[in-house]
Formats: sequence, structure tokens, C-alpha cells
Amino acid sequence: MINKHINNPFLATRIGNDNFGKYSQTHIERLRTNIPETTDTLFEVPIVTVFDKMITQTEALYNDWKASTDSGATEKAQKEGKTKSVNQSFDELKSFISIKEGVIADKFHKGTPVYEEFFPLGLKEYSGVRKKNADTIFKRFINVLNIHKDVFDANMINEANEKYSTYTSLRQAQLQKIGEVKDKTSIADEKRKLLALQLYKNLLTLLLIYADKPEKAELYFDESIQKRKLKVDEKTIVKSAVAN
Repeated sequence: MINKHINNPFLATRIGNDNFGKYSQTHIERLRTNIPETTDTLFEVPIVTVFDKMITQTEALYNDWKASTDSGATEKAQKEGKTKSVNQSFDELKSFISIKEGVIADKFHKGTPVYEEFFPLGLKEYSGVRKKNADTIFKRFINVLNIHKDVFDANMINEANEKYSTYTSLRQAQLQKIGEVKDKTSIADEKRKLLALQLYKNLLTLLLIYADKPEKAELYFDESIQKRKLKVDEKTIVKSAVAN
């Protein structure tokens, strides 16, 4: 029974950042507009001072967290843009190699040592390549092509090198942005935890103020936001169960 009261419900909530932001903002506004009139000296300071402190601390943590999530959203959008560029460059390089396989086979027939240098596992190795090992496979093709550059048209060599250089540059920028997004997300998560802790402190303070009527503490929190999330989750679970 005691665990029900000592666990921080704001840390355990499953609502997303948008709803958590609304929940926090609503709480701050309700603190502003619902300061009780009392001469209770429980806190040894006027009750308005207690509320001012809760509002100031909560608002500062909310603003800090919100700035972090907004920055993370920008980084994520940039990452998506870089991902699209990488995918396009990746597909173009694979298509280039597929097309030029015929040119290479015309110079070095299938089964010959040089052809095997280009395609040790056949053309399917390139058509099925994944980004995690693409750099190694693409680099091998470029290296072999440059070794035998005297056999092929200079424009083909230049185009191959340019496409590979473009892909590697874009891929490096994408991976860097992915790391930045992860860092931003981690920072935002930590700031959300700090805000959740402050909400819990506010709840405990309100329960002290309304110890004789603890249900009044609920007036400072919009539980409907969390209930809507729970209903959506329940519908998702039901749909999934029916589908299976």
C-alpha cells in the first residue's frame, strides 16, 4: 500500500513528450490560478511564497526541457534530410556498378582473374549490399577500377570516383548527425526526469497543504491527458489481438 504513494508517478508515465509538455504547462497554470487562502504556518512562510517557489522552479525546468526537445527535433529533421541524401547516393552507386558490370565483362570475361577482382561473389554482392558494409565493398570496386584504369574510359573512372566520394562524404555526415541526435535525445530525457521529479515534489507539497482533503491536490493536475493516452494504448492492444 505504501509503495502506491512513494513511487513517482511522473517518472513512470508513458505519455509522449507533447502530452507531457501539455501536462506540465497545465499544472503550472493551475498553480498560478489556484493559490489557497490560508494562514497555515506549516512552511513557516506565506502560502503564496510556497506557490511562487513551485511555479518558478517548475517553469525553469519545463523551459529547459522544452528547449532541449525542440533542439532535438531540429537535429532529427536534419538527420532525416541527410538520410534521404545518403539513400539516393547509395542507390546511384549501386546502379552505376550494375550498369558498368557489362563494360567490365566486355574487357574481362566472367571467370577471369580480373573480373573476379571486381565481382568475387558476383554482381548480387553489390545489389544486396547494406550500408553497414557498403563502404568496404564499394571501396574494393573503386580500388580495382583504378588499378585497371588504363583499360577503361577516363570518364567512367572519374564518374566512379565522384560517386564513391559523394557517398562516403554524405554517409559520414549522416553518421555524425545520428550521434548528435542520440546525444540530444539523451540530454532531453535527463531533463524530463528532472521535471518529473519537480512535479512529484509539487504533488508532495500540495498533499501537505491539503492533508485533510488530499483529493484537492488532484485539481492541480490534468489527469485526462494521461487517461487519453491509456485509452489509445488499450485500443491498440485490442486491435493487435483481433488481428492476430
